[in-house]
Amino acid sequence: MWYWLLPKMKYLPKEYGKSWEHLVRDRKGALVGVWAGVDPGEKRIGCARGDGLGVLATPRGVLSTREELVVWLLKTDEDHQLAGVVIGMPRNMDGSFGPMAIRSLELVRWLRDQVDFPVLLWDERLTSVHAQGLAGNRGLDEKAAAILLQSFLDAGTPDQPDPPGLIEAADGKI
Repeated sequence: MWYWLLPKMKYLPKEYGKSWEHLVRDRKGALVGVWAGVDPGEKRIGCARGDGLGVLATPRGVLSTREELVVWLLKTDEDHQLAGVVIGMPRNMDGSFGPMAIRSLELVRWLRDQVDFPVLLWDERLTSVHAQGLAGNRGLDEKAAAILLQSFLDAGTPDQPDPPGLIEAADGKI
């Protein structure tokens, strides 16, 4: 990656509101920086954080409410200057959107009003099954978040719109 060649400018003028690193893309167009991954479950919210190079995702804990999630994200942003957050959106195996995908969309819409960095949806089919295979049920939610974030990092941190059809599937349900 070439971004280390850029000037060592720590902050942009105040009107940008964020540090300069948030605006850097590598030569393939991927957003470079620390990303957070969130696996919203029915009872708990798994959290993960990537490294500054966008190579490795690490489990970071489990939260109970979306308010706690905002606090965690803002603290992580303060400490590590987040490039963005990826929210897991489970699709059915046939590609359709079920109730959990609609709940993820609701969380994303709410988070976008709470934070000032990108909040993206990412397909998380079978991440919980994969996490359970790694170490049983212990730390399942945070491991699922790390698997979700790792798949996003491996894909090159694409800056993508919400999936087509999800908004329509959610109409009247949110």
